[in-house]
Amino acid sequence: MTGRLAPVLLAALLVLSGCSQLASAPNAPTETTAGTTASGPTTPTATPTGATTTTETTTTITTATTEEDLSTTASETPVSTPTRTATATATPTATTTRFPTATPTPALESRFVVLIGGSPEDKATYEFSVTGTIERRGQSYGAPIDDGAVTRDPDIDVIGDDGASVEGRLGGGGDAYRITGEITEFEAEDEDAVEVYVDGERIDTDE
Repeated sequence: MTGRLAPVLLAALLVLSGCSQLASAPNAPTETTAGTTASGPTTPTATPTGATTTTETTTTITTATTEEDLSTTASETPVSTPTRTATATATPTATTTRFPTATPTPALESRFVVLIGGSPEDKATYEFSVTGTIERRGQSYGAPIDDGAVTRDPDIDVIGDDGASVEGRLGGGGDAYRITGEITEFEAEDEDAVEVYVDGERIDTDE
């Protein structure tokens, strides 16, 4: 009986040995493309006959990154460019203001008035007004009287505040004035006692 089982056990051991060698054969490497999983080669382990064989499989995950994946595509967002619209500005129109043109006043003509009359005993008073001005003078200016007889006495011959009128008194001599404009009024206490000369010519005070 024992002699019959020996060949059978030997055959069984050979079968098991062959299966063990097949099981421990290296696995063929698997190539993976980008983004797939590659299985690395396994290392054969010597297993004694009749022992259980443990195969360690190392799995390497390779992720292929292409340049296109690494490159970030910039998203170009169009930027709106403000458009400036020229706004018409109204230009103020110069307004010409017309002012009345001042009419130049013609210069009044100067004249010399000399009054003669009265006496030391009989004084003769007078007053007159002009359209311009009156100033005292000390000459005869052509009247029939000496220059020395023409007096200038501001206390007796008083020119008004307006400068256009005068009140005077004669005592035998004469009073002289430079006037501008025209004589508008003449009065004397005794007109026959007073003679009036304008630029050396006698005038009628009644006119």
